[in-house]
Amino acid sequence: MELLRRNQPIFCYVEVMTILSFADQSAWMRSMRPLATRIEFVFNDGDEGHPLLELLAHLDSKRTVGVGPGYGYYERGRPTVIKRSYAYDRGIIRAIESLGCFFPEAGNNEQWTELGDVDVIFLDHRGKMLGATVTHEGMIITPEDEEHMTR
Repeated sequence: MELLRRNQPIFCYVEVMTILSFADQSAWMRSMRPLATRIEFVFNDGDEGHPLLELLAHLDSKRTVGVGPGYGYYERGRPTVIKRSYAYDRGIIRAIESLGCFFPEAGNNEQWTELGDVDVIFLDHRGKMLGATVTHEGMIITPEDEEHMTR
């Protein structure tokens, strides 16, 4: 209050985060369809018994334990996570939607959708990130965001 009375400027940075609706999350995911050739899932709490795997059981995937630094948006290695990599298939989009997409909608008090604490990365044919989610943060990252984070 004292600063306001003296007419001194107050500088602060406030990042406003909008909670995306199911429809907005789905539209974002579908917007990458023309360029996406791979979709990767990073299971932060392991993949054993995860409902997504049952929905995608008909698709081949490569399973890796751990991801290194610089992978997508990870600044440091994460040796205990499980990564599953799939060739793009429309069934993956339907499976994500059937689990409630990435984040609960506004007004929902749940921490997670049925997808759980799983980060999703959409990649093009060169392996370049088209978009990613940081589920525990409720964030979607685009290549433009990644450029700002590395500067």
